Amino acid sequence: MAVSNKKTFKLSSGFQMPAIGFGTYFSTLSDPPDPAQVENAVKTALQIGYRHIDCAPIYENEAAVGRAIKASGIPRDELFITSKLWNTEHDPSDVGQALDRSLKDLGLDYVDLYLIHWPASWSREKDENGNNIKNDVPLSATWAAMEELVPVGKAKSIGVSNFFTQEELEEVLAKAKITPTVNQVLLHPYRQNNEFLSWCSSKGIHTTAWGPLTISRMRKLHVANDPALLDIAKEMNISATQLALSWAVQRGTSVIPNSSNEERMRSNFEIVELPSAIMERIAELGKVA
Repeated sequence: MAVSNKKTFKLSSGFQMPAIGFGTYFSTLSDPPDPAQVENAVKTALQIGYRHIDCAPIYENEAAVGRAIKASGIPRDELFITSKLWNTEHDPSDVGQALDRSLKDLGLDYVDLYLIHWPASWSREKDENGNNIKNDVPLSATWAAMEELVPVGKAKSIGVSNFFTQEELEEVLAKAKITPTVNQVLLHPYRQNNEFLSWCSSKGIHTTAWGPLTISRMRKLHVANDPALLDIAKEMNISATQLALSWAVQRGTSVIPNSSNEERMRSNFEIVELPSAIMERIAELGKVA
């Protein structure tokens, strides 16, 4: 049972993305998150060996992430840093400026991957009830502005996030000069979306799983306490979280688990090769979800 944490996926842009990333959306920390906690978590992740760090300006912690990166002393070309374009920045004139702000906070000259965070364009203003106001900016227009970031060297690769349907992606693909390299979506053993993943792959789009360990936030269901996964993990002599992450990577998706607990961070970074029979048993869980 080989243990591996060095696996990468080659993106359509030609760059290699580490299969196991470290997510920096910390829902368990204070709101807004305490910068020192975030900085320490990222420092620890880098010390453990993570080289793929996923962040976003809406998480309000990119400056803390940047300080951790700087303190690590790790050469820039050994890191893979992802950031995202928020919903209020979809106007083509705002896209480049939004990335510039993220780069300034991160203390970087470029990101390895820049994603449209959601397929939704909002005004910066809210209505009288405090709700978001939809903007009429076509995804294709936002994507055209994203494409301009590549030749100037500010983003090595570009992609999307939370595009859960073919229709949303097809709106981008219809006029795209650069195919989105990545679609980052919610996936876990009870939300497998096999047909959609196959379709994305056929278009040259790699899939990253966010929330790979959280089955339901509302019901507080987590991979770590799921009876079916615990039973399988026990047979393999690994944790249920290692099982879920190993399954995800083995089926061809990268993962960005997040934790502020060092022991769990270390465990999450150790994936194993699963026998085909185990992969099939986990596949069956998706059919009954």
